[in-house]
Amino acid sequence: MLARLALLAVLSTVPARAGDDPITGVWQGTGKGKSELVPPEGVPFTVVLERKGEDAARVTLTIEGMNACPPVEAEYDADGGAIECRCDLMGILVDLELALVGEELTGKASGLGVAIDLTGKRTSKTLPAPAAPAAGDAPVDLSALTSADWRADLAFLAEELPKKHKNAYHALSAEEWQRAVRELDGKLATLSSATAAVELARLVARIGDAHTELALVGKPFDRWFPVGFVWFADGVWVTIADERFEDLVGLRVLAIGAKSAEEALAAVDSTFASENDSWPHAKGPPKLANPALLAALGVTADDRTIPVTVAGADGERVTVAVDGVAKGTWKMAPDRALVPTPTSLLRTREAYWFQPLEAEHAVYFAFNRCAEDPARPMAGFLEQVFAALARPGMERLVIDLRRNSGGNSLVLGNFVPELARRVPSGGLRVLIGPTTFSSGVHNAVALRGVGAKLYGEPSGGKPNSYGEVRSFVLPRSRLAVYHSTNLFRLVEDGDPPALAPDVVVPTAAADYFAGADPVLERALRAD
Repeated sequence: MLARLALLAVLSTVPARAGDDPITGVWQGTGKGKSELVPPEGVPFTVVLERKGEDAARVTLTIEGMNACPPVEAEYDADGGAIECRCDLMGILVDLELALVGEELTGKASGLGVAIDLTGKRTSKTLPAPAAPAAGDAPVDLSALTSADWRADLAFLAEELPKKHKNAYHALSAEEWQRAVRELDGKLATLSSATAAVELARLVARIGDAHTELALVGKPFDRWFPVGFVWFADGVWVTIADERFEDLVGLRVLAIGAKSAEEALAAVDSTFASENDSWPHAKGPPKLANPALLAALGVTADDRTIPVTVAGADGERVTVAVDGVAKGTWKMAPDRALVPTPTSLLRTREAYWFQPLEAEHAVYFAFNRCAEDPARPMAGFLEQVFAALARPGMERLVIDLRRNSGGNSLVLGNFVPELARRVPSGGLRVLIGPTTFSSGVHNAVALRGVGAKLYGEPSGGKPNSYGEVRSFVLPRSRLAVYHSTNLFRLVEDGDPPALAPDVVVPTAAADYFAGADPVLERALRAD
């Protein structure tokens, strides 16, 4: 994901003068190291420090061009001029060691096995001004905006997105974009605020890059009715609901409002870009519980209820009007008191974890998010995985990327060569599916490159795709527009819309409700 490694420190503090303070201010220089991530000439870095007492300082670090990490407190040795801290830089844990002597700085930044030596000097004793408010810092009631507000946001969007995106016209021409902008501008006066916001989202989706999106948040899109939908190989099903609507749970959805389930899902999918047929299966179904979105798209008559039609147990059509908020116990299918939880669903909130499966002669490694766990840095965690794999009889390592929709690909990617060396020959297997996206796809491609076999369903992410996301905020609605700033080519032979598994294993609703995991079961079998 990273073309080069640089350090940039940014502090959200009020402007201040450091006076005779030996550390507060901006320090700049060059970092050099023996890594393919660091060019021979080195990389520029900036460190901003703020003294916070006799033996403490505040530091916030990020990778150049990426979002700033949260501020961290650092230990400060006033006698020796040493500062030490650990920072989370876009999912990578980086240990920073600095030595300050007068106005000179030396030190080291290390993470994921990469270290760069830092040399520089203080260039300013003034702390930076506060950063501009980010999306969500100033929530706006979208229903209060006028057509003039929406036209202003449209004009800003139309100008800024093509300038900031890596290549906004890769899927449509500049003329097509400008024509779509003019058409929307001509009808904004006739649209409700919710519909205006949705139309702006659909306009952004036309860029055709799944990382580029206008996020529909705030009133009226802040209401979610108590029902959950999931796509399986045989359609959209209700998997959870408030007890008032428990008759829906475990049944296949036939219609939402006046639309068939397929039509409703297609309408929702128009608000974000997809580069294949898999990504809508992961991203679309949860949005079917948003009443304002469905009403603005014309799926439902209004945002007071969501009529859900399901196929009843004896085949009849049953329609239930879902509304309000959860008022009682949530009902889910399967009932975990009756149906055991599959291994792959045991610890889905953790970034990564593993479990030896002695009977299957394998180690299962769930990699759910491309971010390091501060309590278990990846290098040490993988040593535990390798130790489990070294037990007598262990033959396979199964890495599950089915819930991994991205983050920083280096968190695992830096260790792919070691995985290739330490996993028994032919024993590396990877699980993918519609939610495998962005850096999750990067990792899957890298693992296939060292001999791993892929099982499951096509990925939601496109191997050759735009990414490395930044954002800007529309001036009136304060809605965030996320956009790509880089193009990644992971596959040189062709341009497939998705990463296809070597062994296709679909998951049907019956599998899920029975507590089965056919993808993992197939990957655990000896070939």
